Amino acid sequence: MHTGIVIYEDNDNLRESLCNLITYSKDLLLLGNYSRADNAAADTTALQPDVILMAIDMPGINGIDAVKKIREVNQQVQIIMLTVFDDNQHVLDAICAGASGYLLKKYISDHL
Repeated sequence: MHTGIVIYEDNDNLRESLCNLITYSKDLLLLGNYSRADNAAADTTALQPDVILMAIDMPGINGIDAVKKIREVNQQVQIIMLTVFDDNQHVLDAICAGASGYLLKKYISDHL
């Protein structure tokens, strides 16, 4: 059984790398990838992912606000925040919004 993944990342190169990593995994299934999270709640309802990889800092709605909107429609999906911020406030804000955890972008290929 595959784990369905949706990615929200505004850095095109990183998003493409994540897509490739997921596509070549036998256990993961890429359901969608987006440069903005403006429609994250609707995407989550339509695609029903198991895991969402969400950047914190994006144009339009930021990742933390997107998590709040996703949690209004889905309490079960695991949301992993992708961040360059290595500070307690961003992490705390993301967890309080409903994120399941976070990964620093500089370590993502090692830990994903």
